[in-house]
Amino acid sequence: MKFTTLLLLLTLSVMPAYAESIIPISCDDVARTSVNQTLSSDAPIHVKEYPYIYLTGVSLKPEAYDKFHQFYNPNIIEITHPDGTKSELNPIRLSTSTGIVAVDSPYRMHVSGKSLLLIFKTREKALEAAQKICPQIKPEVFFLYDYLEKQRLREKAELSWLDNEN
Repeated sequence: MKFTTLLLLLTLSVMPAYAESIIPISCDDVARTSVNQTLSSDAPIHVKEYPYIYLTGVSLKPEAYDKFHQFYNPNIIEITHPDGTKSELNPIRLSTSTGIVAVDSPYRMHVSGKSLLLIFKTREKALEAAQKICPQIKPEVFFLYDYLEKQRLREKAELSWLDNEN
């Protein structure tokens, strides 16, 4: 019984360290948005089922810098990995007029005083997040690896056409 009580008290005392920050955001705070594609192996959330991840970037207007700078470093959880590297986890969600925006992993949203970076596993979720944050701003979109794959397939088709002609 004492062990269970002690374990419960320990759990409750640690919980505030993992508290989640909810940041209110509106279109008045946003200068522009973007959605980009990158290899998941480039980020610390590599998943075999998802070869790419999608980054939703939100550039803030200068008058919103102070509002978001206060969220720059709250609730940081630092993890030291077996190889000695360290990573920081910052559990954050955005509260918008159209609802809550949460990334696929609660620790993959980065806040600086001037911008926000949200990481998603699918293109649809990344585009939906940009739309929820500010429906009036059309995000700049660049899916590099989709473009490179289309280019590769186009070149392959051209080469096979030339081979068939000979």
